[in-house]
Amino acid sequence: MMPTTRFQYLLLGPLLLILLTAGCAGGPDGPGLSGVYLTWDDVINRWIGKNRVDLQIEIGPPTFHQKEVDGMKELRWDMTIPTLPGMAEQYNTLPMYGFDVNCQLVFVVNENDIVVSGHRIGCD
Repeated sequence: MMPTTRFQYLLLGPLLLILLTAGCAGGPDGPGLSGVYLTWDDVINRWIGKNRVDLQIEIGPPTFHQKEVDGMKELRWDMTIPTLPGMAEQYNTLPMYGFDVNCQLVFVVNENDIVVSGHRIGCD
């Protein structure tokens, strides 16, 4: 067996990092954990143009939902009410917020189940 050189270790480190990172996140178009969210605005912006079902896999089922007149649906997550967790909560990738903070995420979904807009209430 050949002795390991310093050059081989330098190549092995980045390769392992790439493999570990690729194995932990879902693809950009499919369901699965999308990665760490730094802010609540990141949560909203990451899901504009994506599928509602994948969103619910990521952050869990909405706390409230209502159907609008024009076929759009408003989905609301109250992050201060315990519900079934999504993958982001299970793996602690959501942003932190204080216990006394109102934090709601609101997404609007079109008739094709695509997220067309979103905003947050509180979450400061």
